[in-house]
Amino acid sequence: MKKLIYILLSAGLCTSCNFLDTEIYDNPDAETIYQDETSCMSGLAGVYDVLGYAGAYGQYLWGDLDSGTDILVYNRSYGKDNLQPNLYTHNNTDGYIKDCWLALYDGINRANDFIDLINQRTDEQCGSARNKKMYIAEARALRALYYMNLVAYWGEVPLRLTPTRDLTTQLLEKSPQEAIYAQIIRDLKAAENGCLPADELNAPGRISRTTVQALLARAYIWQSGYPVYADTWEEARTYAKKVIDSNLHHLYGETDPAHQGYRDLFINMCSNRYDLEARESMFEVEFYGNGMDRSNECGKVGLYIGISQGVTTDPDVPYAYAWYDATKILYRLYLEDGLESDRDAEREYKVNVAKDKGDQRRWWTFADYTYKANAKTGKIEKNYLTDANLTSANNYGRTGNPGKWRAEYDPVRPWARNNSSINFPIMRFADVLLMFAEAENELNGPTDECIKALNRVRERSNARTLLQGEAGRTDNKENMRQLLFREQTRELCFEVPRHMELRRRGEQFYFDRIRMLYDQTAPENPNCGASSATVGYERSDVRSVPAYNISERNLYLPIPQCELSTNTICKQNERW
Repeated sequence: MKKLIYILLSAGLCTSCNFLDTEIYDNPDAETIYQDETSCMSGLAGVYDVLGYAGAYGQYLWGDLDSGTDILVYNRSYGKDNLQPNLYTHNNTDGYIKDCWLALYDGINRANDFIDLINQRTDEQCGSARNKKMYIAEARALRALYYMNLVAYWGEVPLRLTPTRDLTTQLLEKSPQEAIYAQIIRDLKAAENGCLPADELNAPGRISRTTVQALLARAYIWQSGYPVYADTWEEARTYAKKVIDSNLHHLYGETDPAHQGYRDLFINMCSNRYDLEARESMFEVEFYGNGMDRSNECGKVGLYIGISQGVTTDPDVPYAYAWYDATKILYRLYLEDGLESDRDAEREYKVNVAKDKGDQRRWWTFADYTYKANAKTGKIEKNYLTDANLTSANNYGRTGNPGKWRAEYDPVRPWARNNSSINFPIMRFADVLLMFAEAENELNGPTDECIKALNRVRERSNARTLLQGEAGRTDNKENMRQLLFREQTRELCFEVPRHMELRRRGEQFYFDRIRMLYDQTAPENPNCGASSATVGYERSDVRSVPAYNISERNLYLPIPQCELSTNTICKQNERW
């Protein structure tokens, strides 16, 4: 929601402005606040505002709490003995866990308070009956989103649906996941008609009607998996299909064979430019500024997760900590599908990689360069991998910084070491297509509709088109299920909560995938290169630490001590 005025550009893009510039009222009087359209919109901005907290999408939900998986790991060797969640060395007094919990419940409480007060206002005070309906719808959708994050990381949590204004209303037991999902779905269904269409909002900073439908598809898929097993695949398919049939969203660049749509989608996102034609990015958490002025709406995207650059003397290149590495496990996923196993096909593929004709997501997800200082000028330059590097068998065991969000495209100057204005995507149309394909496969197997939705995502990235009935891929439901898991990982890595995506496929699957980080065997797939390129990392490597430390209790995060101390009837999570 960046500003309320959008500047259209000729290429179907608009600059990203900040709705969070709207004044947010501090400790307002409940009887006098929300008396006109401006103050109502300010209250709604306050519910959105929490999304950008460091404890939420500002940092922890994609970084400190969702790394330590099969695809993203902490990379600082000096910190391998630290007490932190991504190394599974934490306890329930951990600061990251506490701050995330407090942020999500702050968002919920703001939503509860806003909904309660807007319900007491007249249509005229809200600007119109339509406005009133919209305010409540967006607040309910946000409340559902905050609960989706709570259930994704903690499982059972207290279900608060009324304002918590003092400790007398704090006492509440945990609710089972079935009840939490039921409330999430109630909120989203109530929000569906009240939220505005995407082409009317014309920017992804607020929740549109199709975003609500996409979140419903995600909620139905999540509860169809472990541990609820609700079997709501039909509902997931229905809501994903609603988004597709709206014709309001498309994959960026999918109709232009020469267009590197996946790459350009993220360049636009990093550059704070909105695509108003394809609208692939359906909902983003918006960040603003560099933290050097009165604004405090910055994030860490592109800096804490990004391409490492540690020199501060060149003002033309941004500093980036890059605390995380994408894993060898993820790298191999870009090689495993779409290839034949014979050596002729492998040689042809290597030639195509050198000509940038392979899956274009690989060398955007992984940086194909590092930064280094020019010995003569002192300027920072990009050191690109050569064609030989790109096709080297040793490179098939590669690990490196994620390149999905790149600080060099952040338009705010001067660049700051700890703050960026790069947005974070919560929902993209590519996710909707893959959710539809997954639900269709669970219901009916690998049908034409299922494969068509999958191929739209693959073709946009120049991955090979899949045909129906391909042995080991699209010939039965189980093979298709595995293929879709890999495709979702390739397309949506670092965006959708990884712990949730692993856990919903079963407890054993969850632990097995994370323990791959210490796997010292070599892949059997001949397309994955030399036998010396092992799947995991040596025990001395900090990137293997999560696999050695993880135990049964790490299936979910512990309820933080700050909650147990003030909510004495809330019990700790099982195994903690």
